Amino acid sequence: MKTRERTAAAGGRSAAPVPQSGDRLPFAPRERKPALAALAVLLILAGALGTAVLVLRAGNQVAAVQISQRIPAGQGISEEHIEQVMMPEDSDIPYIRWNQRGGLDEFYATTDLVPGSVLVSEMIQEGKGLEDGQTVVGVTMESGQMPGGLTDGARVDAYFVGDNATSTDETGTGSTGTVATGEVLAEGVKVQSIVEGDEGTVTSGTVTVNLLVDKTQAGPLVAAASEKEVGLTLVSSTS
Repeated sequence: MKTRERTAAAGGRSAAPVPQSGDRLPFAPRERKPALAALAVLLILAGALGTAVLVLRAGNQVAAVQISQRIPAGQGISEEHIEQVMMPEDSDIPYIRWNQRGGLDEFYATTDLVPGSVLVSEMIQEGKGLEDGQTVVGVTMESGQMPGGLTDGARVDAYFVGDNATSTDETGTGSTGTVATGEVLAEGVKVQSIVEGDEGTVTSGTVTVNLLVDKTQAGPLVAAASEKEVGLTLVSSTS
């Protein structure tokens, strides 16, 4: 009897609604974070600005001098030997700018310059370079074979300091006699450049001194220089 009453009482109440499969559960609204959004925008702008700066720097170039024809060491530099090339403006290379080319006729090449190389200050030296009948002889010697403090542009006398030796004629085709110890090989010649040393000054050790001489003096000087049998005395500290 009680069971029926409970059943009847339960039948009088409405059953709790069952959620349908398509319904979504309620959720709390998301919290907006304007600070993070602003930061993201700033990062995007900063990246775009950095890219723009890199592009501008890559395009910031200046005209420089490039060698178009071979220039032997000791030769002067003229317009026919050079051409224009673009280089980065902020480069650490001390290249000669194109707008400075007008003064190159007052310089000569201190080493062989080959086509395609960008001209830098170390490749040239002020002076007229070689004239007709002149040549450059490189003399390798110890510091004791030359006066201390010898600098580029000085005038020197070159002496034979080895044992008596056979010399060649001007063309190098035969012998002309012997060169005695202490004999002058070249007198009053110019020191074109010094390969080693502090700022072009001889201090100690082995160095190569490039002498600007007449071609008539080259034969005996080259023969003696090959055996390191050349000594120099200073005539004048300037050319």
